[in-house]
Amino acid sequence: MLKRISVLVLLLVLVLPGFSRAEDTVSGRLIWRVRIHPRARASRARLWLPYPPTTPVQRVTDLRLRGNYRRHGFYTDPRGNLILYFEWDLTRTRRPELEVSYGVLRREVVRRDPPPALPAYDPAVFGPYLSANRYLTLNERVRALAERITAGRKTVPEKARAIYDWIVENMRRDPRVKGCGRGIVCEVLRRRCGKCADLNSVFVALSRAAGIPAREVFGLRLGRKPGETLTGAQHCWAEFFVPGYGWVPADPADVLKAALVKGLPPTAPELKSLREYYFGAVDAYRLAFTHGRDLILNPPQEGPPINYFVYPYLEIDGRPMDPFLGRELDFEIRWEKPRS
Repeated sequence: MLKRISVLVLLLVLVLPGFSRAEDTVSGRLIWRVRIHPRARASRARLWLPYPPTTPVQRVTDLRLRGNYRRHGFYTDPRGNLILYFEWDLTRTRRPELEVSYGVLRREVVRRDPPPALPAYDPAVFGPYLSANRYLTLNERVRALAERITAGRKTVPEKARAIYDWIVENMRRDPRVKGCGRGIVCEVLRRRCGKCADLNSVFVALSRAAGIPAREVFGLRLGRKPGETLTGAQHCWAEFFVPGYGWVPADPADVLKAALVKGLPPTAPELKSLREYYFGAVDAYRLAFTHGRDLILNPPQEGPPINYFVYPYLEIDGRPMDPFLGRELDFEIRWEKPRS
């Protein structure tokens, strides 16, 4: 089954612009370079970087740090996300800089064979993956929509597939959205468009409204060639939980991205195979970093909880800096392939 799916993905990506040859396993080295440009009279800079965990589908090794920071540490936040933390005394260092690199091996994930009889589960155990937050609103409108979409479906995979198909057929990718999008579900449902965090947060919200534990995965698309710049390659996808089986990936946002790239409607026959693939599978060209929304980092930031953590987070004298403005924070992510 895995071999057949991998061949299918190979055929898909050869004909879709922006999607190059798929591999079962991808390896290389990720390099972050950060420069901070503090304003005059600033006294302290604090920087948090997301760090990818080693899991059954990805391995992270050989962490190397170089920079003129005064203090640094490796921490875990209350959600279990891994964090690299750095601090500079700006009264002594006016040009803070940092380089972080580590080796990465990532595998394709294919989860398509749940048992025919699914056991029950205790919803209390999955409270965080069934509840609302200030981004994922589970109001009457969202619950009614989830009920309408999943009507007549009996099992968790059937309900999740109905939600996935509804997003593909009723929403679109908006390239004008900054970054991955804010993932504010009610806004996205009203506009019926967005980027990956927007579209996959809708999948998560509708799944939770239908009683299916679900979560976003925030990460980075990996490179296809040595020296590739990945500074803007952040990506979000979704996972839903099937009792007795585990977490299953879904990425309707990548189907809608392909539709935009090809200039096709999402229901076009040319996209059928890709649409089938991204329900229950994700390619190897992505690295998972974090889960969760409204995050308190570790050490705690002075600013408010952050929406999600996949970009560098910088505070200067306790004031958060916007990573998109490029004034105080200048960062680059590069991908280096191992030599054969």
